[in-house]
Amino acid sequence: MKVKMNKMLITIMIAIFIITPVSVFASTNKKRIEVMFNKTNIKINGVNFNGNRMVYNGTIYLPIKNIARLFNLSIYTYEPTKTIYIGQVPAGEIPRNIKQANKNTKDVLISKELSSIDVVLNSINVKVHGEKIKSDTILYNNEVFVSLQEVCKILGIDFNYYKPTSTIYVGMIPQNEIPYDVYKKWSYNEKKTLDSKPALGEMQGWYKLTGHEYENIADIYYKLDGSVLSVIVKDIRKVDLNKIVEWTNDDGTKMYNRLGDIYTLFSSFSQYSCEWFSEKFGAIYGEWLMVSSIQADNIVLDYLQQTGQMQKQNNVTLTPDAEYEVIESENEEISTEEMIRNIEKYMESQKNK
Repeated sequence: MKVKMNKMLITIMIAIFIITPVSVFASTNKKRIEVMFNKTNIKINGVNFNGNRMVYNGTIYLPIKNIARLFNLSIYTYEPTKTIYIGQVPAGEIPRNIKQANKNTKDVLISKELSSIDVVLNSINVKVHGEKIKSDTILYNNEVFVSLQEVCKILGIDFNYYKPTSTIYVGMIPQNEIPYDVYKKWSYNEKKTLDSKPALGEMQGWYKLTGHEYENIADIYYKLDGSVLSVIVKDIRKVDLNKIVEWTNDDGTKMYNRLGDIYTLFSSFSQYSCEWFSEKFGAIYGEWLMVSSIQADNIVLDYLQQTGQMQKQNNVTLTPDAEYEVIESENEEISTEEMIRNIEKYMESQKNK
């Protein structure tokens, strides 16, 4: 399942509801359908989405409230035409004095199971930036569910499904989570081709790779010495590493640390799981992960092989000098309490430097 679209960095906000007055659209024309709640995984720019979602007829549906928050869009409801607008509203379709619906209440997660539920299909029109949703709209428990894939298509955002792990990836894809061959198929853009040019400044003597998927967030440099390939990845995003970030540890204590220290924490501690970091730091961890998970050596090797600069063989020595090092897990079990103590010790050591 693949939708080809332009890349765009998504504002990551998860686990949300929006109280829209869908009750005014209520219908008694109900139908019983078979759905699966909350079993398919969804990742937005590498970060887990934990809100309600359902699979119906092989399509993943999210409540409109979740859609609005994920993509940072407004919602308007207009009773006379039974229409809900997400994002931009075509001029003249609704009165100017209609207020936005609230989209900030939290989800109450539905249990993961196959369910027979009573719904109303297609009683409500939904438009995203003025374009009408063509797939089914599902009214269930006073919530309107729409196809996530169709919304992504309208907005021009990548949508990919990896069947072995039942995971949908929206936006950028952490390369370390899927086989590289799968990643290449998903990220292929017929309008752009890989190329290289001599690097300048402090990277003089290296080559800079162009035309890759991550050009807006990272520069990839390489140097080929015989059969030895060296690769460097540099994060080019404008990030304030001195920004103070507030986060909450497992006992409810508020913590305050520099963003730069938190980035170092992500790459320094093998005993902490990705799930734990994602839960504690959310979008911050996802944004860091986007660069740290780039398999730049594979991208460069593909380019060199395609251009005949290297032969396809199994004995090539790769020596990537990545800015973010992937540290292998030692598979040690560690308690949450010990995690917190280690983090506090680490953060304290950074303050004393």
